[in-house]
Amino acid sequence: METDNQHSVLTTEDLSIGYYQRKSLNVVAANINLKLFKGELVGLVGANGIGKSTLLRTLSKVQTPLHGRIYLDDQELKSYKNLDLASKLSVVLTEAIASKNLTVQELVALGRQPYTNWVGKLSDEDVIKVQQAIEVTQIKELVHKRCYELSDGQLQKVLIARAIAQDTPFIILDEPTTHLDVYHKAYIMKLLKRLAFETQKTILFSTHEIDFAIQLCDKMIVMNREGFEFGRPKELIQCRAFSSLFPEDLILFDAKTRTYRIRH
Repeated sequence: METDNQHSVLTTEDLSIGYYQRKSLNVVAANINLKLFKGELVGLVGANGIGKSTLLRTLSKVQTPLHGRIYLDDQELKSYKNLDLASKLSVVLTEAIASKNLTVQELVALGRQPYTNWVGKLSDEDVIKVQQAIEVTQIKELVHKRCYELSDGQLQKVLIARAIAQDTPFIILDEPTTHLDVYHKAYIMKLLKRLAFETQKTILFSTHEIDFAIQLCDKMIVMNREGFEFGRPKELIQCRAFSSLFPEDLILFDAKTRTYRIRH
């Protein structure tokens, strides 16, 4: 349970997000007020095109907010220089990596770039951080493989290891279970849960695996056409946040089983 003196890793105040499209302003969501705390796993869910990626891009300073403030580690996000931000925030996106010819060891080591000197030489501390990231994500058997040899699930674990090696208090992942089968979706999400607990990092990720997220997340952000809801999964079920997420002509949310079912 949060207390008034508990340190928040990320805070938003009256945040509005969106973008300009053909010179007209498209407001995706407004009045977003969040407080994310150390060691929490937070899931972001919503229908396709609702604005999940826009929110993540805004929280990672890739996109400028339309209104409001974002604080990361008690400092306003817009005031961070890129190098300083890289020691506070790591991001795992769905885009293809630049070179799949890198070995797993080399890709994970790229997480130490914010801390290395201009020639990119790893210090003893960097080597330790890389090794710790490899061990905590359980990819030791993959370190000598090249990235093009990996399955989608293996590559996702390696990208998470790179973020862990970056050693930031806050990690953002955009749909980390895309293109995975149901077993590996569950595996990645359980890995994120374990990492949040063991490393005490705050992890925010978007996902379409709502049933899994309800089971594993400490808190969730539910985005819909009317705005957003934020809270613990149990609270969100009680206020029918998941019931109003999709049209009920095809699927219904069952509060007892905490799952969606097809309407017969």
